Amino acid sequence: MTMERKKSKFLFDYLPDNTFNHAESDLSGIVTRIHEDRDESGRSKASDLPDSYILRRISRHAIDWPNWGRLSLDPENASIVTPGGANFEVFPRTFACGNCGSVNQFRPEDVRDFSSNGTRSLDCERCGERLRDHHQMQFVVVCRCGQIQEMYAPEHCGAGMAFRNPGVSFESAYWVCTAAGCNAKQEFRPSGKCFNPECEYDQQARKLLPHSASQTFYPQTERLINVRKDLDTLVSNDQYQIQIVSDYLLERAGNTGPSEQEKLSKAMELIETGEAESREEAVTMAEQRLTVDIQAHRDETKHLLSDRLSGVDQIKLSEELFEYLSVVNPDYDEGDRITSYTFADLASEDGPETHLEADSVQRYCELRDQLNLEEVRLIKNFPITTVSYGYSRIEPSPGGHRTQQPAGSPADDDSDGQPADTDSGTTSQPSGSEEAGDPSPLLNLFSSGQWGDTEVFARTTDAEAVMLTMDKQAVIDWLVENDIVEDDHIENLDRWFLSNVSRPSRFEEIEPDSDPVSRHVYSLLHTFSHSVIQSIGTLSGYGRDSLVEHLLPRAMSVIIYKRSDTDFSLGSIFTLFEERFSDVVDQLDETDYCTYDTVCRRDHNSACEDCLFLSNVTCQNSNRNLSRSVYFGGHFDAVDTIGFSQI
Repeated sequence: MTMERKKSKFLFDYLPDNTFNHAESDLSGIVTRIHEDRDESGRSKASDLPDSYILRRISRHAIDWPNWGRLSLDPENASIVTPGGANFEVFPRTFACGNCGSVNQFRPEDVRDFSSNGTRSLDCERCGERLRDHHQMQFVVVCRCGQIQEMYAPEHCGAGMAFRNPGVSFESAYWVCTAAGCNAKQEFRPSGKCFNPECEYDQQARKLLPHSASQTFYPQTERLINVRKDLDTLVSNDQYQIQIVSDYLLERAGNTGPSEQEKLSKAMELIETGEAESREEAVTMAEQRLTVDIQAHRDETKHLLSDRLSGVDQIKLSEELFEYLSVVNPDYDEGDRITSYTFADLASEDGPETHLEADSVQRYCELRDQLNLEEVRLIKNFPITTVSYGYSRIEPSPGGHRTQQPAGSPADDDSDGQPADTDSGTTSQPSGSEEAGDPSPLLNLFSSGQWGDTEVFARTTDAEAVMLTMDKQAVIDWLVENDIVEDDHIENLDRWFLSNVSRPSRFEEIEPDSDPVSRHVYSLLHTFSHSVIQSIGTLSGYGRDSLVEHLLPRAMSVIIYKRSDTDFSLGSIFTLFEERFSDVVDQLDETDYCTYDTVCRRDHNSACEDCLFLSNVTCQNSNRNLSRSVYFGGHFDAVDTIGFSQI
């Protein structure tokens, strides 16, 4: 049986070991294998992706899982695959007969070609009645180790047993024998033995759930910007890393090199003063005088990084700044595919053409300033590479959270780019759930069979997006107001943020006592991102799974874009900000409301499911480091805090 699906759906919904409801029948199935997408010449569409760069980046997130020591995403035994199709089998293989009620459990080969309308039929082993797709039972048992299996159906009198559940929960459920004259009943046990031979968990780690419940499968994904083949160099070449950081600082300072007009004007000046005789000589001299000594700046940047960072921290910084430069600097857009402009560009005489009236553009710039934003950038053809590398069950994240050392603290050096076990000094902490007796979920990687290589699925798509960059001086003023830093007179803001702000990994909670600057700065940017996403969703109709955030804390920027695999497209982000930016700003104030106040403010640091939390697919930091108080004002980390919007 086949089913057509949008190829980008394979990165979230149709991954190996995930179940689904077939679109053309009532049957449910489980994905058993992903087929590689190839072009017309048979060439893999993943061949242009930098394997080492992708695998090493996601390894730094996968290391948070408690079983990471038994896993590996090393380039030697893991491959990048762009999914193009999938095989699936009927699952669960448990059917309740509509005639006698007996629950039948079949082997994989018995149901492989089963279809209600096909030639292969299934018959009840108790009464011989033909089974249909709607007789398939929807319950499965999932374990925190990653195992998924059918619920156990007992036997009695050599006959099948029927499942009875007179209540709304499984507490009152039981089995009853279907043999004539036998009314024997048996207690229903929702979770039994785990069929995974390597599982060390007891029954407490298993749950009986509908197979379509979100807890049965949480894909683990990462998203990278402007991925291209030569990025493998970024991981191994520290000179390239230094170049990226230097280019970022020069870009921010406006020293990106003289324009042709500037060089010609300077050349004419040199000819008029007699310093140059020919036009060619004048142009060469003008370029030399107008151009910053790039190598000297890179040497200076090298010393800056060596004083503050080492090993994997320098790689992580250069990765983040590369993504920022990909949006704002055409030299980093190698394929010349990204189109973007800011409100400031629209207000400029030399800016792009726009149908907006000058008064509207001016109003947008005023609203931008009111929000303490430096820049609002609208982006088309934004290249996002989504990478799915594994899954967990019952919980979407590791049981423990990780606390992070202050930015600039000594890090474990890692000359080949592979993170050390502690990943720059972070340490695993036991979670509250484990203390209460719930074992941590485990990470499961994808593979092409039991003994096959590990497979990581990746696809690059173009999205529409908006990038919002906060005013760094306003952020410093806010930190001063809250006694986080003492001096607001900082000579070079961009260097200060590179040196003092760290970026947590997906499951990290920044420790407020040891790194208050990063805790406040990242929480501010993250909270603002969630508030904007909710505002966009309210105005455009996008669901909470349709919009995704990408945070660049050292650049104080957040990029919000629409997932390509979501078909619903009522109003675009680009158009919304272009046509209704005033409405977005007004809606932003509404995100300070929470149904569960005062409990949310008192017990949950002003961040909960009702007010700020987003889905695991949307949120880059798994709903950590959030609080309405940092943006709107209130109690944050047990301290009264002045909100950024109040500055």
